[in-house]
Amino acid sequence: MGKYLIIANSGPEDPNRATVPFLTAKALVEKGHEVSIWLYNNAVYLLPEGVPINIQAPGLPNLEDLLLFLTMTKNIPIYIGVSCAIGRGLVSEEHEALCSFTCGELGNPSQLADLIVEADNVIGF
Repeated sequence: MGKYLIIANSGPEDPNRATVPFLTAKALVEKGHEVSIWLYNNAVYLLPEGVPINIQAPGLPNLEDLLLFLTMTKNIPIYIGVSCAIGRGLVSEEHEALCSFTCGELGNPSQLADLIVEADNVIGF
């Protein structure tokens, strides 16, 4: 099976674009692939506590349900791009979270580079 890195860029302002990366990750995991998710740009706004339950795109599963499946059932890694999170006031310059995140861990550009090199496929949304 393949190893996929999904890079998400859209946040709560567009529930469709915000949900599709996680829906794709779920489909890949269900087919037996290894998946990691990296949140960039406004996608970092998806993981503060209380946000995922309110992300509902028409005809798609609720983001919170997808996150529960991906993190609790399958334990896939989700990375929050630290530079984007700092720039959006979610994380301090010292890399301390200024809010509680539902899931995920802070990731730096070097970690992203490693994930890209290790992946068989990189999908950007």
